[in-house]
Amino acid sequence: MDEKVVEQSMEIITYSGNGRALVINALRDLFKDGDIAKAREQIAAGGKEIGEAHQMQTDLISAECDGQEVEKSVLLIHAQDHFMTALAVRDMASLMVDMYEKLSQK
Repeated sequence: MDEKVVEQSMEIITYSGNGRALVINALRDLFKDGDIAKAREQIAAGGKEIGEAHQMQTDLISAECDGQEVEKSVLLIHAQDHFMTALAVRDMASLMVDMYEKLSQK
């Protein structure tokens, strides 16, 4: 297995997992203390981690588009799954914060 792809896959998994955890903790904290601004800051921090995973994905796609062979493996597919899940969690959490804010104003 290509060691570079293994390393990149593990980085995607790590960044995605860190970002997802920050986002979920943002919601947990919001439901405990009701601090909407803090939740948005935590989601933004999680988004930065997820952004790092996105950069790794972009690098792999760019390499392949430039004609470099990128070995496909179950690990790379697993990394992509982590990344896409983290994106979905971040997006849903942002909507939940908006909903929480709107409901708390009533």
